[in-house]
Amino acid sequence: MNAETDIHTARRSPAPILPESGISGFSLALVIGVLAFLAGIAMTGYFAVDAAVRGWSGELTGTITVQVRGTSADDIATYADQAVAILQTTEGLSNIGRVARDESLALLKPWIGTDTLPDDLPLPVLITADVTPELRSDLAPLRAALAEQVTTASVNDHGAWTDQLVRSARRVRGLAFIAFVLVILAASSVIVFAARAGLSAHRNIIEVLHLVGATDTFIASQIGRRYLALGFLGGAGGALGAVLATKFLALITADAGGFLPSLSIGMDTALWLLVIPVLLGGLATISARIAVLQTLRRDSFVG
Repeated sequence: MNAETDIHTARRSPAPILPESGISGFSLALVIGVLAFLAGIAMTGYFAVDAAVRGWSGELTGTITVQVRGTSADDIATYADQAVAILQTTEGLSNIGRVARDESLALLKPWIGTDTLPDDLPLPVLITADVTPELRSDLAPLRAALAEQVTTASVNDHGAWTDQLVRSARRVRGLAFIAFVLVILAASSVIVFAARAGLSAHRNIIEVLHLVGATDTFIASQIGRRYLALGFLGGAGGALGAVLATKFLALITADAGGFLPSLSIGMDTALWLLVIPVLLGGLATISARIAVLQTLRRDSFVG
C-alpha cells in the first residue's frame, strides 16, 4: 500500500488521527461548554439591557408630568383645571390625563401608608401628557405659561434622571459585549493550547504520517475537523445551559416590579444564542488549523 492510498484511507475513516484522550477530548469539550455558558449569559444580558434602554428611552423621555399643589382640595381642583386647559392648547402635547386619587395614594403607601390619612388630605394632582421630541427639547415656554397662570404647578420631564439612567444602562450593555468578546477569545486560547498539547503528546504519530506522505496541510485539516466537532458540541451544551439558567433567573426576578431588565428568552435572543455553537465550532477549526500549521513548521517534524 503506497502513501497516496494511506492518505485517502485516512480521509475516509471517521476515526481521528490523534487518540481521543486528555485535554483534547472530553475535557476540552467541557471547558468550551463552560465558556459557551458564560458567553450565553453575557449575550442574554446584552440584549436584556438593550431592550430596557429602548423601553426607558421611549416611555420616560416621551412623557411629562405636571404636579399641581394647593392648600385645599377645592383649590387643587381649580388649579388642575387651569393647568389642563394650558396643556390642551400647547402644541406638541397629547394624551393629557389626570392621575386618579387612588393611584396617588398607592404611590404614597410604601412610604407613609394610607390607613391613617384623612379623606380630605389635599393631595397634589398629577397630570401626565405625551410630548414630542421637539417640545421636550425646549420646555421653557410651557413652564413660563404655567408659572404665570398656575403658580402652584411644576413640570417634570424626567429628562435628567432618564438620561443618566440610559447612560448607565448603555455602559452595562457595553460591558456585557466586552465580556462576550473576552470569553470567545479565551475559548480560542484554550483551543490553541489544546491543539499544541495534542501534537506534543502524539509526536510519534505525526512523524509516521509525514513518513507515509501526509502534508502539514492535510494533518491540520484532519485535526481541525476534530476540533470542529468538539467546539460545536461544547458550544451547544453551554448555550443550552445559558438558556436554562436565564429562564431560572427570569422566574426569581419576576417580582422586581418591572424596574430591572427582563431576562426572559425571546425568539430574537434564542436565535442569537444559536450562533454560539456555530461560532465556537468555526473558531475551534480555524484556531486548531493555525496552531497545528505553526507548530509543524516550527518544530520541523520528520518529513
